[in-house]
Amino acid sequence: MAHRLFSIVGLVLASFAPATLAGDSPRLTSEDLDRLIAQEMAVDQPADLAADAQFLRRLSLDLVGRQPTPEELRQFLDSKAPDKRDAVIESLLSNPEFGTNWANYWSDTIAYRIPPPELTFLEYGPLKKWLAEKLNSGASWDAIVGEILSASGKVGENPPATFVGYHEGHAARLASETARIFLSLQIGCAQCHDHPFDEWKREQFHELAAYFARVSVKMPWNDGTLVEVSDKGKGEYEMPNVADPTQKGRMMEPVFLSGVKTGTGKSDAERRQELAQLITNPENEWFARSYVNRVWARLFGRGFYEPVDDFGLAIFPVCPDVHIAVSNHFIATGYDVKDLFRLLLKTRIYQQKLGTPDDDHPFVAARTGRLRGDEIFDSLVTAIDLPNVKPEAMKPTKEIRFPPPPKSTRDIIAETFTFDTSLRREDIPRTLSQAMLMMNNDQLQAQVNANPESGTVLARLVKSVNDDRELTERLFELVLARRPSERELQIAVSHRESVPDRGAAYEDLLWGLLNTAEFTTKR
Repeated sequence: MAHRLFSIVGLVLASFAPATLAGDSPRLTSEDLDRLIAQEMAVDQPADLAADAQFLRRLSLDLVGRQPTPEELRQFLDSKAPDKRDAVIESLLSNPEFGTNWANYWSDTIAYRIPPPELTFLEYGPLKKWLAEKLNSGASWDAIVGEILSASGKVGENPPATFVGYHEGHAARLASETARIFLSLQIGCAQCHDHPFDEWKREQFHELAAYFARVSVKMPWNDGTLVEVSDKGKGEYEMPNVADPTQKGRMMEPVFLSGVKTGTGKSDAERRQELAQLITNPENEWFARSYVNRVWARLFGRGFYEPVDDFGLAIFPVCPDVHIAVSNHFIATGYDVKDLFRLLLKTRIYQQKLGTPDDDHPFVAARTGRLRGDEIFDSLVTAIDLPNVKPEAMKPTKEIRFPPPPKSTRDIIAETFTFDTSLRREDIPRTLSQAMLMMNNDQLQAQVNANPESGTVLARLVKSVNDDRELTERLFELVLARRPSERELQIAVSHRESVPDRGAAYEDLLWGLLNTAEFTTKR
C-alpha cells in the first residue's frame, strides 16, 4: 500500500490544525496549465474564445450559482478594458454568493447519501452557512475538512459536526463516506469482503472504521439542529460477524489506509483529530487530487477521473500528468481554494467556446452541464424575482405527532432538480417532474403575469418598454443572459404581432424562455 498512500510518524494531535507543507511543489500559472493541456492533448490550433456574453454567464453560474443580471451583462459587454475577464473573475470570487454557491455544492455532496433517520428531520442550513463563511473568508480546504471530520457538539451550535452527527456516528458508513468524499476512494465494497476490483482488504475497511469507535450521537425528536456528537468515553471497534468464525468479534485497531497506526485506548477527539491530520497531510496525494478532480469536473464538464468519487484501479484517468501538476500546485498554495479557481478560470481552455470533445481530447474545450437545484432557484430569482414562499408549519396532531417541516419554494425546486454531485455528467437524469414544475408551478406561474396589478418584473417591463424589439432583448437578457439573434428577434416580434393582447404575447415569450433547456443548462 505504500505506493497508494503515504507514511507519517510523530504527528502532534492535541487539536486539529492544518498541516504544514513538507517540501516545495511547483506552482503553475494559467499559461503553464494551458501549455500542459495542449501538450498532453496534442492540440496544434486552439479553439476560438467564447463570446463575452457566453463567457460571463458560464463564469457567473460556476462561481455564484446564477446567471449575471442585465446590469452586470451590459457593464461587462460595454467594457473596453483589456483585462476585463480577469477583473470579473476577481469580482465574483470576492462576492459572498461564491461561498454560498459552493457551500450548497458541498452540502449536496455530503447529504445525498445520508439516509434519513427516524423521527428527526435533518436541517442543512447551519452547515451551508458555516461553509459559506469559511469559503468566503479564504479558509484552506484542509482546515475546512479537518473541522468537518473532528467536530463535536450540537449541529446547530457547531455546524461542522453535521457530517458525523447526521450519519448517526455509524462507524462503517463514516469510514466509507469519508474515503469517498474526501479522497475519492471507493472502499465500501470491502466492508463485507476483500474488494474484487481493487486492492482494498476487508481488514483495512474496518481499521478505518475504528477511528469512529467512540463517537456517540444523540438523535432528538423532530429537530436536526439538536443532533449532538460527543465521546462515549470507552469502547473499541469490533469487526462485524462474518462467515469465518475466527473473525467474529475481532477488535480492530485504528489504522489509516496507508498503514499508519493510531493505537487503541485514545479518546474520540484524539482519534478523529488524528484521522483528519492523516487525510489532509500534503503527503497524502489523494486528498488534493480528489478536490482538484471535483472542481475541475464542475468547471469543465468532466473530471480526470469519472465518476469523480472513484480513483479505483479499474478507472482509467485522462490527462493524469495535468491532474498531478494542478494537485501539486494546490498543495503548494496550502490548499488555497480561491487560488485554485483563479488558476483554472483564467486559462484559455476554460474561456474557449464550449464544445463536444471526444474521449481522446477531453479538455480541448469545456462541455455543457446541468445546473443544480439551488442554482436554478437563484437563476429564477435573478430573472423574474421569484419569491421564496414558505407555508406555515403544521401543528402536531394525535395522528401526526411529528409533522414534516413545510417546504419553501427554494426547497421544492432544489429537491426536484437535485442530483448526486458525484455522478458523471451523462448520468444526471432529466425527469418529468422537473419539466412539469417549470411549466406549471403556481409560484413560478404567478411571476409570468403581465397584468399591471401583479407587480411582476414582466408587468413593469410591458408597461415601461414600448418598443417590441427592445422588450424582447430585455427578456432574453433577464432569462438567458444574452441578446437574441436576429432570427430570434423576428420570431418573437412576429408572435407579438399575431396576438392582440401585448401582455399575453410576452407572457408566452417569457414562459417559453424559462422552459428552454438553455435556462437550466450551463452552456
